[in-house]
Amino acid sequence: MSNLLSKNGISISKQADLVFSIDPYTYQLTVSGNADRDTLSQIEKLLNEGDNAKNIWTHAWICMHDADNEIVNSQANMTKANQYSLWHEVYETTGYDARNAIYKNGTFIAEDGTDLLALFKEKSKNGAGYELYSKRWLQYAKNGWKKENDLVLKIGFDSSGLYDIGQEKGYGAAQNMWMKGVSQSMFEARV
Repeated sequence: MSNLLSKNGISISKQADLVFSIDPYTYQLTVSGNADRDTLSQIEKLLNEGDNAKNIWTHAWICMHDADNEIVNSQANMTKANQYSLWHEVYETTGYDARNAIYKNGTFIAEDGTDLLALFKEKSKNGAGYELYSKRWLQYAKNGWKKENDLVLKIGFDSSGLYDIGQEKGYGAAQNMWMKGVSQSMFEARV
């Protein structure tokens, strides 16, 4: 990350402590922290180019899981993960944003009047996918789309590099002391 910033003419002080927040639907990244507004804006612009923000979101998401693929970060839980996967499945299948749909008469109606459950069933590649996601939709219908369950992920950045937020055992350069107690063989690949 430091090389990317440097390569693009962005310098931050050794005392800089930034937080990157990434929207789980648009992968739009915002930067906050103790740098001046111009620097924060330059970093945002750079990290929102191409797939940079999506790759940072994905990196943070992967780091939030242990070896058994259990979520070990206070920023995430299965409710948020399910809401995230539901939105992406519906959007990729129908082209509609499920957050804007209204639950009415056992289905979801888009702003233009389209029955999203019917469209999803029609366009779904397999019945199992339709069953899984239509059940999730109905779970969310009870209380509507909850913004607090959006899987917005945050990851920190300082002079040592990226660091994890919200977990006991982080992977950032200054967070990895816990690894010293883990057998090195765990990290060695064997064929």
